[in-house]
Amino acid sequence: MTMTGDRFGVTPNGRRAELPVFIRFGFEDDLIAAEYFFFDLSELCAQSGVSTDAVRRVLFGSPG
Repeated sequence: MTMTGDRFGVTPNGRRAELPVFIRFGFEDDLIAAEYFFFDLSELCAQSGVSTDAVRRVLFGSPG
C-alpha cells in the first residue's frame, strides 16, 4: 500500500510500503455488509517516513 496525501497531518514520502494486512468481511444476505482492515500502523508510518505519534494523535486523539 502507499500512504498519500496529508489527511493525518503529516506528509508521507510517497513510497510503497509492504506489510501484512488482514481483512475481515462481514456478510448479510450473501453480500458484504462490513469490512475491517487490520495492519501495523507503526510499520506503515515507518516505511512512509512519518511520525507514528503524530498519526495516532489525529486518529485517536491525545492521550489522557
